[in-house]
Amino acid sequence: MVWIPQITDLVERLGAADLAGALRDPDTATVPVALDDPGAGRICGVGVLAAWLAEQEEWRTEHAAVVEPAAVTVTARRAVGEWVVRLDGPDGGRIGLPVAVAVEPASNMPVRIYHSRWPLLGRHVVRPPLVRHAPDAHASDVVDVYRAALAEGDVAAVVAAFAADGYFREPSGDTHRYVGTAALNDLFKGFFAAGGGIPLKLCTVTDDGTRSAVEYVCDRWGDADLPPQAGLVVCTRGEGGLISAVHVYDDVEAPVE
Repeated sequence: MVWIPQITDLVERLGAADLAGALRDPDTATVPVALDDPGAGRICGVGVLAAWLAEQEEWRTEHAAVVEPAAVTVTARRAVGEWVVRLDGPDGGRIGLPVAVAVEPASNMPVRIYHSRWPLLGRHVVRPPLVRHAPDAHASDVVDVYRAALAEGDVAAVVAAFAADGYFREPSGDTHRYVGTAALNDLFKGFFAAGGGIPLKLCTVTDDGTRSAVEYVCDRWGDADLPPQAGLVVCTRGEGGLISAVHVYDDVEAPVE
């Protein structure tokens, strides 16, 4: 649904110049190229990609889209970029859509785009997993503490993983951003009202020491089973080793009000 032209710069940072060139101009591609987008799904092949990129350029123009960089998490094999796309929303007002992209040149799906479709459509859309659950994948330090507390539905432990001025941003953007201990406490009490925690099945972990970006599958929320769905979360560590920010990118609909 939303192509970020700056993704090609991220691909080049990983040394995949051929893939970056194919994404800029599919007609000159010398390597196979594929990506997965929340709206279009899996896009493979030169012709399909070229048509989709042209459609995306027209869509960005129509919606007066402006791409604002947020953060980049880079390791040797994978990178995760975060942006906010400012654009004309369905009601005519301006909205800010958070978008994250996992780039992994060695994968058979080297570009994986994540964002909620709620700000664009006014509804959630179930999205099947993009990457398989990896039982040996694990987060580290405070990020793993947060993940475990989230799975257990432990409000106090979740909130304790955040710095005093830390915040949690939902996939729909800054209109759903919760800052500070009191706001986080109320938020997670509401999240866990479904009868338990939110266990996430980890697929990939991209950690540069400051940020930890995790691709996951969510198939359970409290007592409710959900269709397995793809998501990505980025946790940023602040001073003192606690979490200063959590950015979530998925379209999972909570089974709570």
